[in-house]
Amino acid sequence: MWFRFCLLLLSFSFITNSHAAPKQQVLLLTYHLKAPYVIDWGEQRGLYFDLASYLNHKTDKYQFKTELMPRKRLDVLLAESFVDVVVGIQPAWFKPLADKMLFTAPFLHDKDMFVSDARKPVRDQDLADLTGKTFIGSQGYKYKGIDEIVASGILERVDTLQEDYVLDMLRLGRGDFTIISSSTLSYKFSHGEQARHFYVANTPHDLIQRGFMVSKTDPQLHQFLQQVIQQMPVDQEWQLLLAKYQIQHAMVKP
Repeated sequence: MWFRFCLLLLSFSFITNSHAAPKQQVLLLTYHLKAPYVIDWGEQRGLYFDLASYLNHKTDKYQFKTELMPRKRLDVLLAESFVDVVVGIQPAWFKPLADKMLFTAPFLHDKDMFVSDARKPVRDQDLADLTGKTFIGSQGYKYKGIDEIVASGILERVDTLQEDYVLDMLRLGRGDFTIISSSTLSYKFSHGEQARHFYVANTPHDLIQRGFMVSKTDPQLHQFLQQVIQQMPVDQEWQLLLAKYQIQHAMVKP
């Protein structure tokens, strides 16, 4: 009798599980190929990969996976029906999409900093006149204020394939200054890059509030992400992730 009862329980469990709703697959798309967000694409190392796992721990409805996508390809995708999430961005970068997208509150504070070779520093006062200088940028990136000066012919721009390489270009003398995220600098300086070789201007190029962008067609996904973000400042798991990548200073305060 007991054996038959156990079989009935197992059968019921199997039927229940077999009819469980499948999780909604969601890609976390990023075009930022730079530490600490994407450290090694092949090995899936970096904060954004850990962020997907972190989100998966918070839900039974969604299954998140991080994918790298060049900005130009992402722009094409965003022009069509969009069902995924863009991670690490702020609304100002996607103003033309304001009528079709939802933006979350930020989950990280960041800054874009002006950096130059310490032997030929471009100081704060020098940024007022960039005539004859060469700016090192990242392919596909748009730089507020810099793009306009380049278009005027006053400033020359050379590009690297990704932001991780801009400090190498400075060392090689390929340009006078670059712009790099404070979080990337912190990570690099704590992983062997010699801070004394570079001059970091006091005035940031931009203040970055990194959040998520979601289609207006999926308000429930947006609501879920908002709820997670609200808990992040007091969530030890999230705090440990930031410490892992030496960017505790970027944490949004409660």
